[in-house]
Amino acid sequence: MTKVFIGMMGLLLISLLSRLNNFSRENNIVQLAIDTVRIRVDLPDDAEVKFVEKRESSIPNFYAVKLLVTRTDKKFPIVVYVDRAADKVIVGNLFIRGENITRREAGDSDIAKINVGHLEAGKASLSY
Repeated sequence: MTKVFIGMMGLLLISLLSRLNNFSRENNIVQLAIDTVRIRVDLPDDAEVKFVEKRESSIPNFYAVKLLVTRTDKKFPIVVYVDRAADKVIVGNLFIRGENITRREAGDSDIAKINVGHLEAGKASLSY
């Protein structure tokens, strides 16, 4: 009876640790997206970057992380692509068969969208 109890407690502990690890990885993905936007996109000092949602992206093994950049005078969405391991980030527009997937994932709204043409070419590429 004691061995069964110890075994059950061990399985419960393993399950809990596994969930904590997944939660930590999810937080790392979102934090990496926010940090990358703050560092790589030329934002004014008064800009605030907030997490909106994370979903599967059209790029295999990447998430599309939607953020909202808020300034005193306007708000605009931006989508950043982060791989599952939270190692790689892609900032910029994703086009598939001529369609701007990034704009679609950012969503149509009445708020202004970021002009990624203003991103520095060297900084807008893949970041490790």
